[in-house]
Amino acid sequence: MKLAALLTLALLTVAPASEPLRVYHIGNSLTRNLPLDRLKALFADAGIAYDYGQQLGPGFRLEMHLINAAPGTPIAKIGRYNLVEPYSQYSDAFKKFTFDAVVLQPFQMPLDLEAKTAKAPFFTLGDLQAASVLIDYARGRTKPGQGRWDLEHPNTDHVACERFFIYATWPGAENVLAHQPPTFASYYAQPYRNENGKMSCADFYHQLVNRLNERHAGLPQPVRLIPAGEVMAKLDALIREGKLPGIGAFYARNQPYFVKARRNNPKKSPFDSDAFDPQAGVLNFYADGIHLNDQPHNGEDSGAIGSYVAALTVFTTLSGKSPVGLTAAPYEQFDAKQDAELIQALQQAVWSVVAGHPLSGVPVSAK
Repeated sequence: MKLAALLTLALLTVAPASEPLRVYHIGNSLTRNLPLDRLKALFADAGIAYDYGQQLGPGFRLEMHLINAAPGTPIAKIGRYNLVEPYSQYSDAFKKFTFDAVVLQPFQMPLDLEAKTAKAPFFTLGDLQAASVLIDYARGRTKPGQGRWDLEHPNTDHVACERFFIYATWPGAENVLAHQPPTFASYYAQPYRNENGKMSCADFYHQLVNRLNERHAGLPQPVRLIPAGEVMAKLDALIREGKLPGIGAFYARNQPYFVKARRNNPKKSPFDSDAFDPQAGVLNFYADGIHLNDQPHNGEDSGAIGSYVAALTVFTTLSGKSPVGLTAAPYEQFDAKQDAELIQALQQAVWSVVAGHPLSGVPVSAK
């Protein structure tokens, strides 16, 4: 079924939206991997109108977003960041609009690194520093300065948002397979070592959120964590233990999608199994070395299982509501009848991680 039809079906089966939510996303293809149009349909299924802006650059780290993307500038050659009107790029959005939440997606940078110059027009910042700059910009608290576009074009007075989330994603398959033992859950549970720089693990994101809250103690509510990687770690263990019902039958139908996606990628995926491999856990979710659906990640066949899990995690953390009972219709790999038990198990896994998580802000008592 085509994407437009899927989204229409999802929207027709829900009550009118009563709780509008406007969110701005800054990240790269791992955010685009959700995809946001399908995430919007999940919110609609819960009666929430999800209005979003986005600035998503290919392979972009947070500090790379601080460069202006106006036509004629060097950064524009990379491709306008997949911007959404009327919000456009972050500098316009944070000066002209207000948002209920801003979601920041770190990517492959050390936790703590002061500014260093790089090949023009780029510079490098640790994720702590880059996220902090973006938070200040959204709050209208940029201190004007020289040498960086965001400082030379500051937001000093317009409060666009006071509610911020860190979208905690997942490591590349290559990193998982090089770890001992070579399991996602084991890799994700290891302590972060700043000297090693680029480590996507739970401890990295926990430290990042805690240190952002130290820097921005005056926020009306603390910076929160969207623990997508931790959800995947839980599912990794469930799959390897044979405790995720229906997953084998799901892959019996959908394995050709993943085989094709991994082998069509210019750089062959380090995990490339012809059949579902229970001992590989959530590596089965990978459509290449790091993405959960095939490129371009928001096409008509982007409704993959990993994207659904990630979207459920975003929904649950932002809304504070349980995902149990939500539709899977926007994610076409699922069959509502054949996969009913699997869909419910995925939703329950998401809820078990997010509800009561010390950094998610979602209490166990939420419904």
